[in-house]
Amino acid sequence: MRKSLPHIIINFVTAFAVTLFFSCQSKRNNQNRSVSIEDVPIGEIFDVNLKYTDSGRLTAVLKAPKILDFTNQNFAYHEFPDGVVLDLIDKEGKISVVKADYAISYRETGLIDMQGNVDIKTADSTHLKAKQLYWNQNNDWIFTDQPYTSYLPDGAINQADGFDANQDFTILNSRINEGVMVIDE
Repeated sequence: MRKSLPHIIINFVTAFAVTLFFSCQSKRNNQNRSVSIEDVPIGEIFDVNLKYTDSGRLTAVLKAPKILDFTNQNFAYHEFPDGVVLDLIDKEGKISVVKADYAISYRETGLIDMQGNVDIKTADSTHLKAKQLYWNQNNDWIFTDQPYTSYLPDGAINQADGFDANQDFTILNSRINEGVMVIDE
C-alpha cells in the first residue's frame, strides 16, 4: 500500500504538533513544581496600625500598608513591601518617628533592614536621612555603610559615608565626614 505525499506530510505535521504539545505541557508542569510553599507568604496583612505596650505603657506604634509574613521560612522574616512608619515613644511620652519605603524584619537575629528614603526624626529634633539603615533590636544599635545626612538641633549638618550609633544617638561613630558645625564663641 503506497501512501501519497500529502498523506505523509499530514502525518508528519500531526506527529510534530503532538510532540510540541507534550513538550510545552511538560515545561509548564516543571514550572509549577519549582514554586515551593516557602516561596509564598503564609499571611498578608493590610492597613496595619499595631500598638506595642510594655508594662501597660504604649512604647511604639507601627503603621504599614502591607506586611507579608514569611515565618514559614527556615530564616523567618516579615516584609514591608510598601513602606513602614514606626513611632517610638519614650518614658516621658516623647515620640521619635522612623519611616522607610521598604523594610524587612528578621525574627531570629532581631535585625531590621530599612531601604529607600529612610527618615528618622528623634524626639530631641535630630533628623537623619539615609538610603539604607539597619537596626539591631537586640542591641539597640543602628548602622549603615551608605551615605547619610544628619541635621542636629543646634543647626549642625553632617554628611558621611556610614555610621553606627545607639538607638538614642547619644553614641555616634561616623565615617568620612563633611559638615557644618555651630560653635559658640
